[in-house]
Amino acid sequence: MNHSDVPGMETPSTVLSTSGRTVVLGLGNPVLSDDGVGLAVVAELRKLLMTASIPGVDVLASTRAGFELIDLLQDYGRAILVDCLALPDPQPGRVRRLGLEDVAGSSRLVNAHELSVGVAFQLAERMGIRMPTEVEILAVEAADTCTIAEGLTPDVESAVAPLSREIYEDLKRRAPADEPPDTEDFRNRRAFYSPDVE
Repeated sequence: MNHSDVPGMETPSTVLSTSGRTVVLGLGNPVLSDDGVGLAVVAELRKLLMTASIPGVDVLASTRAGFELIDLLQDYGRAILVDCLALPDPQPGRVRRLGLEDVAGSSRLVNAHELSVGVAFQLAERMGIRMPTEVEILAVEAADTCTIAEGLTPDVESAVAPLSREIYEDLKRRAPADEPPDTEDFRNRRAFYSPDVE
C-alpha cells in the first residue's frame, strides 16, 4: 500500500542533498573472487588521491550494502558506486554505466545482498533523508563471483587501474575551486569506511 492510498497521508517528496561533496563508494565481498572488484577500484583510487588530492571527494568501501547504503550516501551531493555485475554471458572486465532505474529491482546490482540500491533510495525518500542528486553506478562484469578466493580473475583485474584512473580524471575535471563544507559525520564515515590501501 502506498502512503498516497491512505486518506490524509501524502507521499513525501524527494529530499535531495545540496552538499558539494562527492562520494565514491566501492561495494563487494573481498573473498568471493570478482565480487571484490568494487573494493579494488576504490583502493586504487585512494592511492591516486593520496598522491594528488581533489577537493570535496570522499572514497569509501563497504562489504555489506543494504540499509548501510543510506548511512553511507546521505548528505552527499554526488555519488559514484562501483560494484561487480554478474551476468549469464559476461564479458569480464567490461564496465557498464548504470543509473538507479537500471538496478531498482535487483539486490546490490544483481547479486543476493540485502537491499538493492534503488530500494535504499526509495526508503530514504520516504524517511525524508537527504540523498545525492546525482548517482552513477559503474558495474564491472564479473567472470566468477562464486569461488572463495581473495584475488580477481585476470580480465577483471585488468579493469581496475584504468577504471580508477578514469574516475580520478572525472573527479578532477569536476572539482570545485574550494573544499566544500565538511562535517563530523563525513569525517566519521571516512574513518570507518576508508578502503584498504596496500
